[in-house]
Amino acid sequence: MKIKVHLNREAQPLPLLSFVIYDAPHKRVHWRVLQRYREELRRAFRRAGIFDMIDEPVDYQMNFIDPTSPDNDNLLTALHRALDDKALIKPGLIADDSLLQGIRGFYKFWTKVP
Repeated sequence: MKIKVHLNREAQPLPLLSFVIYDAPHKRVHWRVLQRYREELRRAFRRAGIFDMIDEPVDYQMNFIDPTSPDNDNLLTALHRALDDKALIKPGLIADDSLLQGIRGFYKFWTKVP
């Protein structure tokens, strides 16, 4: 799994949290897979210079490269669980997933040929 994160605090009307996630898991996996997802997200947040838990409303966009599911709901729910401080083993990356406000983009791209 490879993840890139960027937080644009200058975006309007809310800061924009952007993700590029390779091989994203879906929601119907064992909780340990989602915990590993959280750990990979944490490393990506640190590389992006985000060291504190996000505790303010943000908009977000996602680009999933070779996701493990074509189902948007499965991918989005897994991402929310991996980010949310109220799920999995603490600490999370966002105080509550209700702080994720508007989705500005949701993209999927497959590079692997079956």
